[in-house]
Amino acid sequence: MSISFPHWLIRIYKSPWAALLIVAILGFIGALNHSMWRDEMNVWLIARDSPSWAAFVENIHYDRAHPGLWHLLVAAMYHLFGHPVAMQVLHWLLAMGSVLLIWRCSPFTQGQKWLITFGYLPFYEHLLIARNYAVAMLLLFAICALWPQRQRAYWPIAGLLVLLANSNVYALLIAIAIALTLAIELVFEAKLRRHWLDIIFSAALITAGCAMALYFILPPSDIASQAMGEYVTGLDIRQLLKAIGRIFGGYYIIIPNGARYLDLAVCGAIALGSCYLVAIKLIKKPYALVFYLLGNGIILAFTYAKFMPSAIRHYGNFYLILIAALWLAHHYAPTATITRHLPVAENWQLNTQQWFNRVFTTILIAHLMGGLFLFTMDFTIPYSASRMTAAYMRQANLQNEFIVASRDAQMASLSGYFGHPFYFPERQAIGSYTLFFKGVRNEVEEPEIMAQVTQLLTEHPKILLVMHQKIKGSTPGLNIESIQEFTKAWQDEEYYLYWVSSAQ
Repeated sequence: MSISFPHWLIRIYKSPWAALLIVAILGFIGALNHSMWRDEMNVWLIARDSPSWAAFVENIHYDRAHPGLWHLLVAAMYHLFGHPVAMQVLHWLLAMGSVLLIWRCSPFTQGQKWLITFGYLPFYEHLLIARNYAVAMLLLFAICALWPQRQRAYWPIAGLLVLLANSNVYALLIAIAIALTLAIELVFEAKLRRHWLDIIFSAALITAGCAMALYFILPPSDIASQAMGEYVTGLDIRQLLKAIGRIFGGYYIIIPNGARYLDLAVCGAIALGSCYLVAIKLIKKPYALVFYLLGNGIILAFTYAKFMPSAIRHYGNFYLILIAALWLAHHYAPTATITRHLPVAENWQLNTQQWFNRVFTTILIAHLMGGLFLFTMDFTIPYSASRMTAAYMRQANLQNEFIVASRDAQMASLSGYFGHPFYFPERQAIGSYTLFFKGVRNEVEEPEIMAQVTQLLTEHPKILLVMHQKIKGSTPGLNIESIQEFTKAWQDEEYYLYWVSSAQ
């Protein structure tokens, strides 16, 4: 029994512009609805409140191992428009650029393009949450689209690699994998070694770009030991299984339970099996295979040795490497370079083709479900209660009050929406953004906060106290009056407002 679809629905399905229009409209509405949290707003505040260009560059260097491209883009939005919504609109435009490249330049089937477009990264994480990952996805897809250009000149791809490397630390690792792939290809493909001046210039450009990224990613010498933390150097089976489990998470949007060996083993086996099927799929496209193995290997090593992420925005890079590898493979004709030395691989590819198709479709469907679910959830539960809190504070005409706010990290988004700095007990100073390793900053508990409020009351008749947790006890000598609570938030950014005055 065949199912017939309305003609207009078939036309929408076949039209790339229909997909772009749907994502553009839904994405714009979603981006404007999204309540930004501290990791988004902190970059805006650094651009807004850095007293000079030199201080701005220094603050980037101290901002949690991030290179500077996104900071520069956000700073441009601040100086041009002055409102944080401009950053969200810019981010939406970057995300739409990625979707445009998927539809106009990628080799995937119509159905696969629909699934990719509405997947977790393009339709949610890199569309609504304004951070430095969307620009990296756009640059990676642009490199894939421009890959044939290397046969004429390398410098366009080299320029994009410089920008990619300066997007975020994972983008730097992917840029290194792409650069190494280009270098390996140059060694074996004499026809690409015709323009040595272009090759030397491009190599120098990529090297300088990666060095610049490392300058900002590696912490300054005065905080190096504190910021770098510890590394895993020996063989730790659980750590290795947890790292491989991040590949599973990147493909299937589920993180295995790190406390249970069975979960780690099952998810690790599925992840490695999926990688095996992709590798066999690419066996006749050696350079795409090289990129796939290098990209996964470098990020897996980084994940194992240094940073075990808990957010899909981090391990979703395994998914982006998969998409990019299949995209790059499209630019190559099949070759028997590997199979002539490994004849059995020919049979492996024939026997696993259907399994690859099923696994790849499963991965795309998992991302589709995650993207649609979380995009919808962002309308139901605000990512942060900061925007709603700031709106209440403005409506109550609290702009001229002396405001003490703690914990400082959770207050960045509130400061951004409210448009004013606060007094932070963690630093015993007025501020807005948070740099965890710069200057004197100490985590404080409620008694210390109240002690500082008591001292500040000698200079102010009353204080507006904003807490990210509810006050648990009373403090002798202080009158504490609860004003309002804002507790509906996806992240841990709930806010409790109090009037505090002296009891004497």
